[in-house]
Amino acid sequence: MLMTILIPATIAGCSPAPDERLAEFAQQTMTEQTRQNQRMADQSEAIVDESHQLAEAAKELVERDAEARRELIAAQQELASQLNEQQSVIYTGHEQLEQDRREIAEQRHRDPIIAAVIQNIGLVIACLLPLLVAVQVIWQMQSQEPDHAAVAELLTLDLTSDEPLLLPGPRLRQSMLTREDDDAMSS
Repeated sequence: MLMTILIPATIAGCSPAPDERLAEFAQQTMTEQTRQNQRMADQSEAIVDESHQLAEAAKELVERDAEARRELIAAQQELASQLNEQQSVIYTGHEQLEQDRREIAEQRHRDPIIAAVIQNIGLVIACLLPLLVAVQVIWQMQSQEPDHAAVAELLTLDLTSDEPLLLPGPRLRQSMLTREDDDAMSS
């Protein structure tokens, strides 16, 4: 805008060689205009280069963001998979623990019953044993062989006598207990 004012003022001036001055001014103006155009072209080119660089940087940023998202999704999937595996192991362990608890509870209920049955069977056998011996002795007494009959009769007499000779009787045991009590008191 300044140039448009200066050009007419210079032309209208009182100089002796207006054409020369005009030509010189036009030349300066053209040179200045060329420099300005060159600067604007350089700036435009720099802006275009920066725009290209900015576009490349934006493209690279988008690619890196996409890659980071893919990695994040993969990491989340792996974490979820590991979490599911750990929960599965925990649930399996819990189920096994619960099964063991049930088995122990059943065993606690069953063991006293089995112990009582074994104890009762032992008592029945202990009670039946003397009867079986007596039946055996009686059966041997009825046998035709003289040795068996003599042994059976000797055992019968020994079992029924007040002072048995072959088998220790209850009185012998009682006297032993009395002697042990006396020994314990004297000590």
